[in-house]
Amino acid sequence: MNRLGLKIACLVASVVIWMQVASHSIVEQNVSLPLVVTGLGENLTVEGSDLPTEVTVRLEGSKLRLLRHNFFNQIVGEVRVNLWDREAGPEFSYEVASSDIYSDLKVLGVHPPVRLRIHVDRQEFRLLPVVQQNTTQLREGFDFLEAPKLLPDSVLVSGPGRFFLTHPGVKAEPIDFSKLKESQRLPVRLVQPGEFLHLATRQVSLDCLIAPIEDRTLANIPVVPLVDAGRPPVGVSPPVVDVMVRGVADSVQALTANRFLVTVPVGNLDEGIYELKGQVDKPDWLEVIGLDPPLFQVIVGRPSVSLDSLYQSMELQPFESEAVNE
Repeated sequence: MNRLGLKIACLVASVVIWMQVASHSIVEQNVSLPLVVTGLGENLTVEGSDLPTEVTVRLEGSKLRLLRHNFFNQIVGEVRVNLWDREAGPEFSYEVASSDIYSDLKVLGVHPPVRLRIHVDRQEFRLLPVVQQNTTQLREGFDFLEAPKLLPDSVLVSGPGRFFLTHPGVKAEPIDFSKLKESQRLPVRLVQPGEFLHLATRQVSLDCLIAPIEDRTLANIPVVPLVDAGRPPVGVSPPVVDVMVRGVADSVQALTANRFLVTVPVGNLDEGIYELKGQVDKPDWLEVIGLDPPLFQVIVGRPSVSLDSLYQSMELQPFESEAVNE
């Protein structure tokens, strides 16, 4: 034990002696110092400039101080770039000089030489619209009562003014609508709009109002020909049509025939016999699946062909239909 104690005492003594020698030994050494930008005017920023976090400089000082800096992060100074006379404008070049180095050790210079590219810009705050990205549809048998609504629909974003040009809006992360079974309010995370623009909030809400949908056929809806003023009389066969629709179940069940107008656009067609498609004027929330029949025989005026033979070839009965003059 005596020998072990002697060894420890010798070790401690040698460390103390080494520290005494190191504290008085003067050496030159390359040291990495933090880079700090100072003197910027109000609402100005250099964010987005390609600036290093540290600059290598050459200092002269005690060996012990420099060792503490290298191994224990005891900072011995910093490099300050003072931009008090700069306004927002184009990017410019700045060479770091010895006068920019602040240290209580002797400054020997910047080694190797460092030239910075600095862009002074205005720090702006803008309300940008939130854009929803959707990659899936609702499960079969459901539909939206209204378009999904973001709350809020815009968020505050801050950063250098030039970066807003390439980011006119903020994207919201996609929502999997296929999992929804009922109306609900969903949390939606926002996508960071670039490295140098900062969001005041990282999340918004999405209101999803959905309901089951239903198909229904409304029978015997009158068909009206649309004819330009002053044109010959027009007949349409058949004079009624079945309209197949799809929409929210509750609304479809309450739907009545007077919510529809089925027309055949005749316009200024010459006398003759035509086969034309029907058009449906309907509520916006309703989807028309189809018409039965999808096409209508339209007779304009009194064509030379015998109507009786026409009816026989078409296997139709004579009809009458009042035309609507546009």
